[in-house]
Amino acid sequence: MSVASGEVTVLTPTVKTFAKRSAFWIAAAIAAVLVAIVSMSLSGTNVTDIRLDPESPNLGGTQALAEVLRSQGVDVVVTTSLRETRVKLGDGTGRTLFFSDPEYLLSDDQFVMASNLAQTVVVADPRASVLADIAPEVASAGTRVGTLSPNCDADSAAQAPLITAGPSALRIETPGAGVVGCYGDDDLGYGLVTIDHGSTELMLLTASDSLTNSTITSADNAAFALSLLGQHETLVWYTPGLSDYLGADEVTLDDLAPDWVLPSVWFTILTLLLAAVWKGRRFGPLVVEKLPVVVRSNETLKGRARLYEKVGARLHTMDALRIGTIRRVAALCGLPHTASVDEVINRIAPLVNSSPAQLRQLLVDAEPATDQELVELSDELLSLEQRVHIAIRPA
Repeated sequence: MSVASGEVTVLTPTVKTFAKRSAFWIAAAIAAVLVAIVSMSLSGTNVTDIRLDPESPNLGGTQALAEVLRSQGVDVVVTTSLRETRVKLGDGTGRTLFFSDPEYLLSDDQFVMASNLAQTVVVADPRASVLADIAPEVASAGTRVGTLSPNCDADSAAQAPLITAGPSALRIETPGAGVVGCYGDDDLGYGLVTIDHGSTELMLLTASDSLTNSTITSADNAAFALSLLGQHETLVWYTPGLSDYLGADEVTLDDLAPDWVLPSVWFTILTLLLAAVWKGRRFGPLVVEKLPVVVRSNETLKGRARLYEKVGARLHTMDALRIGTIRRVAALCGLPHTASVDEVINRIAPLVNSSPAQLRQLLVDAEPATDQELVELSDELLSLEQRVHIAIRPA
């Protein structure tokens, strides 16, 4: 028989209890993650709607043209920053660069720099603010719609006798041997103007509507586009990106976010962690709850004694008295609360000058048959405890 340690009430919730309490929040977190994944997946499949984007299948994009060029053996390299474009072009020899800036992400200096990067540079819809820098020989002639016929001896003239005009046109201000206007006339302007800059052949295309997915199959637009952009084996198709606008080689979320975002994120994470620790560690109430009725300990003792007497539970009563005695005696002797009855008996036997067999009879084996025997055994237990106390702590 081992020393009973009494009933223990566990206040910390078990794993099962915690799971039940947290089931709603766990399900909500899983649902939020699934929504985020689905949203990211859907946004990842959305295509851009940038005009003349070679990866956009929208009406204003040029994905169809890019795929046809690839099928004709042209290596179409798509870039989204000026730095990447310069790397892909190298020295520019034997390469065609095509770019436009419909969202005005390039500065004038960047636009001028890009127009001199390759052997053949095709600029679609150049804005008026940079024409004086890249081609002072021409000027804007306003908008133009309809169709255009060639008015030059270019190779594309024979292959594409009719193309779609628009959205604008150029007028030649300073005619010269190195300036050739094609697809249009001097009165309403040209849809394509070629300027010889020595190491670079600059082609200004304002009839860019002929390249889009919506019109590539109209008139002779497909033949015109292939002859214009398929002059060399490599075509670098440059669509300016946000990094060009910010003037940085690489742009990260940290660069785009305000300075207060990162501290706020860390503060929020720390707050959530502290809240999780606070809510997760439940040690019970911090104050004693007020009971509707206060029951004195002696009343509880008398009530239990009456119940034992009523049912005749003499042995159960005796065992309760023995357990209390053994626990107190073990504590007096410095024994741990896990000590067995035999260890307690062997420890106190020399202290009270009794044999282990006598002590075992009193502490374990004796069974009271009457109430009188129960009282006598109870007195013996009390006497034993007093003797041990006197032996260890003499007055």
